[in-house]
Amino acid sequence: MLRALCRPSQSGAAYTEPASIREIAAELFVSEAAVKQHLLRLYDKFKIYRDEPRRRVRLANEALRLGLIADEAPVDAGSIDSSALVATGRDALGRREWNEAFDALAAADNAGSLEPAELEALGEAAVWTDHHDLSVDARQRAHEAYLAAGEVEDAARVAIALVPNHILRLNASAAGGWLQKAKRLLENRPPSAAQGELAAMTALVQLVNGEIEAGLENARLAHRLGEEHEDRDLVALGLVYEGYALARLGRVDDGWSILDEAMAGAVAGELGPFATAMVYCRTICTCLDLFDFRRASEWTDLVQGIADSIGPVGVAGDCRTHRVAVKIFRGEWAEGEREAQDACTQSETWDLNHTAIAQYELGVIKLRFGDRTGASDAFRRAHELGAVPHPGLALLQAAEGDLEGAAAAIASALAGTHDPLTRAKLLPTQVEIALAGGDADIARMAAIELDGIAERYGSGALRAAADSARGGLRFSEGDGRGAIRDLRSGLRGWQDAGAPYETARARVQLAQALAATGDQVSAMMELEAARSAFQRLGAKPDEARVASLVEDLAPA
Repeated sequence: MLRALCRPSQSGAAYTEPASIREIAAELFVSEAAVKQHLLRLYDKFKIYRDEPRRRVRLANEALRLGLIADEAPVDAGSIDSSALVATGRDALGRREWNEAFDALAAADNAGSLEPAELEALGEAAVWTDHHDLSVDARQRAHEAYLAAGEVEDAARVAIALVPNHILRLNASAAGGWLQKAKRLLENRPPSAAQGELAAMTALVQLVNGEIEAGLENARLAHRLGEEHEDRDLVALGLVYEGYALARLGRVDDGWSILDEAMAGAVAGELGPFATAMVYCRTICTCLDLFDFRRASEWTDLVQGIADSIGPVGVAGDCRTHRVAVKIFRGEWAEGEREAQDACTQSETWDLNHTAIAQYELGVIKLRFGDRTGASDAFRRAHELGAVPHPGLALLQAAEGDLEGAAAAIASALAGTHDPLTRAKLLPTQVEIALAGGDADIARMAAIELDGIAERYGSGALRAAADSARGGLRFSEGDGRGAIRDLRSGLRGWQDAGAPYETARARVQLAQALAATGDQVSAMMELEAARSAFQRLGAKPDEARVASLVEDLAPA
């Protein structure tokens, strides 16, 4: 890459500019996207940072200054051995050296025609190196080549692989078209691993669309066909989708047992890259949906260990996005903010679903730091990409004094979903905003519903959220003793869950209830503990609020 970049300096002409990205791509027989990816890594290695001007020129000059570039003739297209490149690419793919695999296979593709299986390999390498358009192109060509050769099941497999390509770009119609094409190709054929892959992909689509019972049925079919055909990846996909479905149906213990089994195989390195990524993604999503942040944290740390040894286990930005949610909960906000920004950068050209989630998480962090403008920008970007920007955006509206608008926004978000776990993420904010606006009836209904969801799903953090909401409601109704009891229960739950921000907020609520019953000393202790936590976290708005409460409680 450096030789190609500095090629103009060896031409004998006056050297004013290094080679362009297009010129480098043409010389090395790789895509312009691949060149850009490699240049980004080289900028990092040479410590040429993002805000510096003319980075390509700086890089070329540094390479020449350090004597890293020897005179060498440009690559001759006629000297390219495509079979050797394919072998190199396949070997790198087996070692999960994604960039090496992509570069070799893309060069082989540019140098000559590839067999269907080789195009399929190129499509996979392109997935893991964030070359979306090339992945789709290679897989479509592989599909057509398999069909022309009469290899129907292989053609169906590639059609199935194209479904997530389009889901990640929010192209639902194209994703549905490829799924339907695979179904038609496999119709009336004997049971096979390909039909298991179809069942697994169908289950994923159904579960994402909220068709939990139907998804469960297809997940079990995928699991059974995986066992019959001794396909570990298929078994794991069936397990993780089954576990996810059971958890969503309220059979949480059964769901966790199956999800943990699937994850054990993933972290042991038994699975292929796609199965590993999906097992991790669905398991962590289940943890986050159920407010089980301790389990999410444990699995995330283990998966990070895998990534450190074998490379990324998900598509660009995917794993980072899930790590952000865990870091927010653990109070690691500065690191979480960097992760969220990196996740947005990595996934914005590939996985718009995770880009939207990362933007939302970034908004939450900025709101807690007190950066309302940054929070607003992030929430609105998440909305543009298809995410529901609440409860974060509603909390921002409330922080800006628009309680009426905040109440309307959170009510609208709740009206858009009947899923209890999605509602559980919104209901605590509805209680908070309703109490701030003096609407006890709305707060009571929301608290009762949240309590029922916590009873059904049973996670510690979900129970803590319900107890805190009920305690706040009782305090507003003048039941100081009942409020103290519930708020202390919520405080213990947040502490057990390892959530410093929520723990500190529970302390503030508890302090207000204690002060109302005359226990000023205990109230002041809770406020001081909360203020210390907010200072460590960098939660400036909360810290300022506590300082005001401390001043009000201090003896004259």
